[in-house]
Amino acid sequence: MGVPGFRVGAGPRGSYISLGDGLVSYRATVRPSRGSTKRPTPAARPLPGLPSPGDVVLSDVSGATTIEMAEVGSSELVTQLNDAARSPLFWPWSLALALVLTVLSPWVLLAGVLLTVWLFWKDRVRRTVVAFYDVQGPEATRFQRLVDSFGQARTAQRAWHVVASGAVSTTHQHKTNAGASALVKRVPLTMGIGGPRHLSSNIAIPSLTTPRRSIYLLPDRVLVRDGRHYADIAYGSLRSEAALQRFIEDGSVPSDSLVLGHTWQYVNVKGGPDRRFKNNRKLPILQYGRLSLTGSGGYQAIFDFSTPRASSVLGESLTAMSAALVAPAPQRQPASGGPSPSVPSIDLDRLVENGAKPLPRRRLSAQGRVSVVGESHYQEALRRAVGGAAAGTEPERHLPVVATLVPEPENRHDPCAVRVDVVTGAGTATVGYLSRSDARAYQPPLLTMLRQGRIGTCPAKVTGGAAGRSYGIYLHLADPQALLLHNLVSDSDLLEPARLVTVIREEDHQETLAPYHRADSPRTFLAAELVSSTVSRGKYEGAYAVEVRLDGARVGELTAAMSARYQNLIVEAETRGTQPMCEAMLTHGARGYQIDLLLPNVR
Repeated sequence: MGVPGFRVGAGPRGSYISLGDGLVSYRATVRPSRGSTKRPTPAARPLPGLPSPGDVVLSDVSGATTIEMAEVGSSELVTQLNDAARSPLFWPWSLALALVLTVLSPWVLLAGVLLTVWLFWKDRVRRTVVAFYDVQGPEATRFQRLVDSFGQARTAQRAWHVVASGAVSTTHQHKTNAGASALVKRVPLTMGIGGPRHLSSNIAIPSLTTPRRSIYLLPDRVLVRDGRHYADIAYGSLRSEAALQRFIEDGSVPSDSLVLGHTWQYVNVKGGPDRRFKNNRKLPILQYGRLSLTGSGGYQAIFDFSTPRASSVLGESLTAMSAALVAPAPQRQPASGGPSPSVPSIDLDRLVENGAKPLPRRRLSAQGRVSVVGESHYQEALRRAVGGAAAGTEPERHLPVVATLVPEPENRHDPCAVRVDVVTGAGTATVGYLSRSDARAYQPPLLTMLRQGRIGTCPAKVTGGAAGRSYGIYLHLADPQALLLHNLVSDSDLLEPARLVTVIREEDHQETLAPYHRADSPRTFLAAELVSSTVSRGKYEGAYAVEVRLDGARVGELTAAMSARYQNLIVEAETRGTQPMCEAMLTHGARGYQIDLLLPNVR
């Protein structure tokens, strides 16, 4: 960058970076060093002062500083960026001097302004590093997917960087902090596609920035900035994990967040409102998405998003980027001299449509909502699926159907495609596809299931069909990392997961719950059975209760009030000879294993 003809020997530092066919090469312009780049090891950073409700101790979870990371090792690009960031600015001094000397002559001001403009451009060039990327082959495909998934993540209404966290350990802390198991300190996160101000590049650079720390996702590395100091992390050492996060929100509720339930700012030991506080606010419990990153040199970052889809698609892309950039192994030719064997493909026609026996279906978790595209091409199939009926404009009048998700890796338009079919009396009929960004996230787990001989299904709702309106359809489907109900491999009917309901008496069944918990995930999604029973003990002992079971084993019961609310639904199902089942969420914390149910809204 600069002015044409500008030749004063202060050209910008820069690198030409080429990626392709698994190889990486660098060509950097080198400038003489002005001194040693070694930094003293910084002292531990004190946590900025903030109130800790209930004396909960918050610990810094933002990881090592860029100075500490640079001590472990840094690249030539980072060295250039740090030199550029430390370069002094001369133009403000020139402008100040010109204004002071204006009293001598107006010509001094004019000369000072011209000198200031010249110094401004010189400072800008000297403080800029140019990185020209030439990305080809699989590396280009991976980075394009990262950019696409970042675009989808940017649609989240709100995002935060978690900088401190502390566990709630005492009963008093639990009661005065809305029943939360942990407290966090977070700062707003801004997402954009502009790189750091000291870097000029020919590509869009996905960026997650906060006033304290920013990260920039380059094709070959993750760049981290703290103030005016930079460090970098190789994708090969980066580890990302996306998970669902249950969050008690005391601020405004993002419009794209799922409300799981409510609690109170001050709770009693049973989880109800503490009546001693007059201004006891009712707080929503939301489902957020959390993305945790760790890397070499002590790097650590935790990001929360108002929708779990943002964390899941970004986490999937970062995992793909973490594949080592190494040269591909040479393909061995067969001894006969014939063509190289091809990778076995999935014959979907044979598996799904023309097989003598259709593949068994597996019910997927419905904790979410996913749109379908292309319905305009399948209006007749949608009309037949609902028998020609019209759906009202209110969500409760949308028409329920069952959808199957069929991955299409051999689709000539998009090898990541996922087809959406609806189950009808005559079999199945195609009604649309997942969007490109959604398909890229959902196809891998669906392909794994398909290779195991099963097709995933989920509940769906059909809209439109009245007053000249076209039919549409959307899916009730969880995020890709939470699709499976781990104790359910069939296509059993489950109750609609509209609200979160707490189970009690889990403390009596910890040994039964323990084998179901997955250590690699903060939450395990299961299918639970609901059976008529009686309250086991307490004030309402002997009254009607809904017993909760996992694979026939008792794990708890609903409260007397909730049991009375769902009594008719359970009894009617049992009268018909059916076993009502619902989705359940198992967690593990300071109070042991706990299970919550997702049940329909009933009056």
